[in-house]
Amino acid sequence: MSFQILVVDALSAGTGSRQSSRDSIGCGPRAVCGVFERHDIHCRIFRIEDLLLKKNILRRFDHLAVSAMTMDLPAVKALVKHWHNSRQSGRIVIGGPIASDQSILKELPVDLIVIGEGEATLDELVSEGFFEGTIDLSRIDGCAFSQNNQVQRTRERTLVSPETLSIKYTPSTTRIVDYHTYQASKVYVEVTRGCSNFRRTTLPTKNNHQCSDCGNCDSNDPLTRLDCPENIPPGCGFCSVPNTWGPPRSRSINAIITEIRELLELGVHRVVLESPGFLDYMRGEHPLTNPCHPPANLTAIQALLDEINNLPQVANNEAHIAIENMKACLFTEAVAETLVKSLPQTSPNIGLETGSEKHLQQIGKCGSSSDVISAVKIASRFGMKPFVYFIYGLPGETTESVSESLNVMREVSNAGAERIILYGFRALPGSAFEGYPDSSIKDELGILLRQEADRINRQKKETFLGTVLRGIAAEPSWAKHGYTMVYPFAEGPLMTVPGGYSSGTMLSVRITRVLSGGLLEGEIIQEP
Repeated sequence: MSFQILVVDALSAGTGSRQSSRDSIGCGPRAVCGVFERHDIHCRIFRIEDLLLKKNILRRFDHLAVSAMTMDLPAVKALVKHWHNSRQSGRIVIGGPIASDQSILKELPVDLIVIGEGEATLDELVSEGFFEGTIDLSRIDGCAFSQNNQVQRTRERTLVSPETLSIKYTPSTTRIVDYHTYQASKVYVEVTRGCSNFRRTTLPTKNNHQCSDCGNCDSNDPLTRLDCPENIPPGCGFCSVPNTWGPPRSRSINAIITEIRELLELGVHRVVLESPGFLDYMRGEHPLTNPCHPPANLTAIQALLDEINNLPQVANNEAHIAIENMKACLFTEAVAETLVKSLPQTSPNIGLETGSEKHLQQIGKCGSSSDVISAVKIASRFGMKPFVYFIYGLPGETTESVSESLNVMREVSNAGAERIILYGFRALPGSAFEGYPDSSIKDELGILLRQEADRINRQKKETFLGTVLRGIAAEPSWAKHGYTMVYPFAEGPLMTVPGGYSSGTMLSVRITRVLSGGLLEGEIIQEP
């Protein structure tokens, strides 16, 4: 097709400048490009912050497709305004987590938003000629649009099968080169889609839904766990994943390996096996709605990791493979042994959110704080350095729950956790806690948690002083003028070093100073 589509990565951009996850490249925009490439449509990916600085780029494209989260609405608004100022025509499509809230159509002059899983909807839009003329959008499942000043939403689209994810809708690999720092960044490759936690919050929702203690969440029947007579969204109250993406679906080993191989051949050095819960990979029969039973499928996991390790860049230590999210209730010694055997430098990320057992049950979290402490201890014994997640400002948070969280923070730190990752609560559309107020940075209880997390993280970073870390030059430093940001080759902290280095340059950095709980300063000890 003769037209060109600008695919915009607005993920985590907020008001237009990403403050976190700067060394991460998600798989969403590449998945969008994969659909366009199936139809031989020319597309390019730009990060939204680059477009807001260089607005003339917009004139080079015929249509706009934006992937964003709810927090990114201010940046998306600014981009759409610039688009309309730059040209008189062209379709604008918005997708990603931001599309969970269809009310954004009242604020954004766009043609439509793609709700939830977008590949099949986008595929049909292209086939029906949406980007070439006028079509009847009411016939396209999985989207919403404005008509006569009213928001119209079409039927929910059936989630695609694991086979379709593996064969038909494969993310573009060629477009990874559109990211300036792709050789240094963590590039996410989807392994599973969806989440197995179909428990639900017992706290009242803002839509006046209240758990009736019907017992469905604890049923042994996976189909029964799907049903909630009170219509409370499944999963942890703060999360919209199971409600949007459903139970886990695993991609085939061949699809995963092919994608990783092509990325490594293009110069990617860091790959993260993306999943809401990696240990759900090929675990149990569909629909998998119990987050803790059956145990992890170590045969399938081992087969996947063996194939990854056979890739020449991985075998020659020119590329690093990481695994992040894992449920503590599935993390056993057998799991740790399997992971360490195949990926000796991996650092599992384990979500806890709150150290209060009562609060965990209230928000719908699976497992317990003792599960997390046990998982951290196991990981530490096997030489891993796990990260543990907490959230401040959650609905149901009390002085007592925060006190328990502070104690558990110290306990997981002493057990071997490398870092405490603390987030402020944000109410996500499609989650059970939609409509609750977001956490405030001035909240007194949140301040206590942030201070303790920062103390622990700084203390952990002190152990890096004098050590030498392998890293990859990425971009000019946002912390110090005349310095370069260096992303860790394996697991580890971000670094900044004096001088200018081309993105993708491998460096050896001796750590000289702790700048914050997440950033170190160093000096180059070995020129490339």
